[in-house]
Amino acid sequence: MKMSGPPYMHMWFHTKPEDTVLFKTWNVTDAGTMAWVCAIVVVAGIFLEAMKYMRWKIEKWQKKKEEVVSRGYFSRLFDPIHMAQSILFMIQLSFSYILMLLFMTFSVWLGIAVVVGLGIGYLIFGSRTLSSG
Repeated sequence: MKMSGPPYMHMWFHTKPEDTVLFKTWNVTDAGTMAWVCAIVVVAGIFLEAMKYMRWKIEKWQKKKEEVVSRGYFSRLFDPIHMAQSILFMIQLSFSYILMLLFMTFSVWLGIAVVVGLGIGYLIFGSRTLSSG
């Protein structure tokens, strides 16, 4: 039985601009829309790397603060900073899986957008220097 029209579901890598992105109702039907979706995916990749960097900065700041005052396990576990870190981690993990699912649409254009977004994000936020002190 041949189905025509959305939702599109390709099970191989393809370059067609017609595709369904993440949801049955999010259908790309032309090259212009695919370009916009790719731009959104690039921004999402940059945002993911920014979030990783932000979590690293918070952790670095928190470790510097904790060098002065040593606390017990449970007080550190329920610390507001640790709770915020946990929430940021859940958001980061969600974005990672969303980008993975976008790559799994088998659209070459969306796959390139994921890689370019993460690459640009790493270029901007990936430089983490460790203090030798």
